[in-house]
Amino acid sequence: MHESASLRPVEEAAVRLRLKRVFLRTLVLSLATCALVAVFVLLLGQFSELTGKVLVTLGALGVHSGMAMVCAHCLERRQWARLSLVALLAFGVSFVVLLFCTWWPGCFGSPTARATGMAGAFVVFYILAIPCADLYDRGVRMVVAVAGLAAVTVALGMMLVCIWAEPTDSDAFIKASVIMSIVAFSFAHTGLLLRVPPATGGGSLDWLLRGTLLCVWVLAALVSGAIIWEPDDQFWFRLMGAVGVLDATGSLALLILVKLRKIGKVEKLQTVVARVELRCPRCTALQQVDAGNAKCDACGLKFRIEIEEPRCAKCDYLLWQLPERRCPECGTAF
Repeated sequence: MHESASLRPVEEAAVRLRLKRVFLRTLVLSLATCALVAVFVLLLGQFSELTGKVLVTLGALGVHSGMAMVCAHCLERRQWARLSLVALLAFGVSFVVLLFCTWWPGCFGSPTARATGMAGAFVVFYILAIPCADLYDRGVRMVVAVAGLAAVTVALGMMLVCIWAEPTDSDAFIKASVIMSIVAFSFAHTGLLLRVPPATGGGSLDWLLRGTLLCVWVLAALVSGAIIWEPDDQFWFRLMGAVGVLDATGSLALLILVKLRKIGKVEKLQTVVARVELRCPRCTALQQVDAGNAKCDACGLKFRIEIEEPRCAKCDYLLWQLPERRCPECGTAF
């Protein structure tokens, strides 16, 4: 009984893999067919409304298939599951609407362009929602995560209104929609920067993070102000450029410093060496591998090993084999 129960997850995984293989092969076959049709139409066919409909349909199939694969991959890895599920449904609706606007008699033209714009908006705002969705799934910085997801949702809704509805006070509403999109982008940028682990006991990395976050929102305020007031003062745009440079430079510097810090953690290991002995989970070959990206010498299975010693968050003292959960250097509990 116990053996059959233990085999059931393996059988379910095998079924999922077979279904995934069938789905991917069908997708490749349909894309290849569409590519052949598109090449035939472009090289041998005459450009007409029918040609335009065929090309729009093929492009829509390619874009929506790619986004569906991204969402399905995230769902399979249980990464941003809620966001990816909503996005998968939204892309399905978008594809149906685009096909309807393309092939329904009398709709090809403006409705097709609007449906294409809607599909593009879904792609852009799905990407913008990912950093805040990641924070939400990890349960950290929840205020930023919830506010960012709300901003993305509101901005997407306003953009869809601009695409489909033509609001009465169109100029003011379009400006408000663009400003809301800038806010959503700033939250996405903030979510990315907040994934940087805090420095031990504070330090230059934390100051750089705070300064870069300040530049993100100052730049958002300056761009929004330029949209609202349309200033003629050249200094306003010079200031925008300067803050934008600081924003971009700070973001890149943070990525580089985080990478250097990971290297430094491995270099200063005191109680262990940055090399471990393990048995490959696929072929069971016993071997020694270095920390970081590695692969099995026998079968080539790739894996990643991270080693980090516990250290005091305040003074960086090594917390190893201590009689109580308190740093002996500064007294901080852990």
